[in-house]
Amino acid sequence: MDKKITLTIDGTPIYFNVTTANHERLINEMQPNSKVEPTHNFLVRSVTAESKEALKPFLENPTHVMAIGTHLMNKIVPTIEVAVGE
Repeated sequence: MDKKITLTIDGTPIYFNVTTANHERLINEMQPNSKVEPTHNFLVRSVTAESKEALKPFLENPTHVMAIGTHLMNKIVPTIEVAVGE
């Protein structure tokens, strides 16, 4: 699932290369009381070398970390329909 994704954040394009391994590691690190740190780590692991400096200021605010992480996840996770039957 390697995907190259560009997010424009406050007018600055920031490039990510999301790999299956990075995505799986994020899911495995998530805990009920720990979401910001795993998401922060996911962003740092996924951002391209040329975009690292542009991303850094946004990593200082946990709300920004979660917002960027959410937008990135929305770009990589396909939408599926699930129905519960009996």
